[in-house]
Amino acid sequence: MTASARHARSVDHLDTARSTPRAGGDGLRLGERVEALRDALVARTDPRATTMLRADVTAARGFVKGFNPRDDVSDKTASRYERAVNQLRATGRSPEDAACKTSFKFQRAALVHVTRAELKTALRDVDKHRRTGDERQASDAYLRVREGLATLRKYPPSTGSREEDMKRQSVYKGPTHPDQERSNGKRVSLDGLPATWRDDVQRETSPPDRAAVAAMALTGCRPVEVKGIRVNQNTDAITLSIRGAKVDDMRGVEARTVTLDRAELVGTQAGRDLLAWLGNREQRTVRHEGTEEAFAGRVSRAAERAGHSEVSAYSYRHQAARDLKSSGTPSEEIAERLGHRSDRSQSVYG
Repeated sequence: MTASARHARSVDHLDTARSTPRAGGDGLRLGERVEALRDALVARTDPRATTMLRADVTAARGFVKGFNPRDDVSDKTASRYERAVNQLRATGRSPEDAACKTSFKFQRAALVHVTRAELKTALRDVDKHRRTGDERQASDAYLRVREGLATLRKYPPSTGSREEDMKRQSVYKGPTHPDQERSNGKRVSLDGLPATWRDDVQRETSPPDRAAVAAMALTGCRPVEVKGIRVNQNTDAITLSIRGAKVDDMRGVEARTVTLDRAELVGTQAGRDLLAWLGNREQRTVRHEGTEEAFAGRVSRAAERAGHSEVSAYSYRHQAARDLKSSGTPSEEIAERLGHRSDRSQSVYG
């Protein structure tokens, strides 16, 4: 057999082997799956598998045609995308698990960008190893092509048309709640977050929002209540006066105050930011810019930059409730701090 014939035969066998579907729930590790593909190479599987492989490669090339990772986003955004995707993969979460629509959009964009870059590399590796006849490496590259293809079929890249983009399958429908006991729409997951997450997000918050985010971190107030919090200071303490939301005959209080020792404030980034914002003024009022939704979106983006994509504006309220419960604070005092008329209401927080 001539060298060219041997090469053609090798490529034909390789195409056939690499098209074998990836093992899913069979418990095989990556090395074992690659070995199974190699065995299929020897077994000379059905020619239809070769057609499937070629179709997958063609589809994959369509997803990366004209795509250049360096031109698509800035280096800073690319770094944020990579951190977000690493966190999604490490926790086994998906964009649909995001706490809000803004976080969902960011995580989906991050996953699409990173996957397209990985897919482009995998396609180059397929071609490279096919040319060299390295069956094991080519099989591994094809597995990566299939993985990337599955992700991009679930999360199609933007078409540039808003009407067409709205038809995509991955349209946010609200956060998922796998634990039915926590599916009341108020709880958020604090599990897995480091104790420093509020400081981390505070550092990534843009200067105009730092006082507003600090107020949520220090008091556990609702995002909608950050619309006119009066802050007074004296030598030893800071008092925040909050106008309540969700006030009626059955729930909520019209106003409440939270007083914090100055020594307590300097121990957190939120406290230090609030003191810096207040300066030498005896009184000042905290307000966020724009709508509540816009403010919540900015908080989520700051959390993304800090590497905590699961954090939303409401996470501060839940963390405050958890801290108070962990310290043994009576339920009546927790209710007062959170602005609840009934101490039963705070049971869904934390």
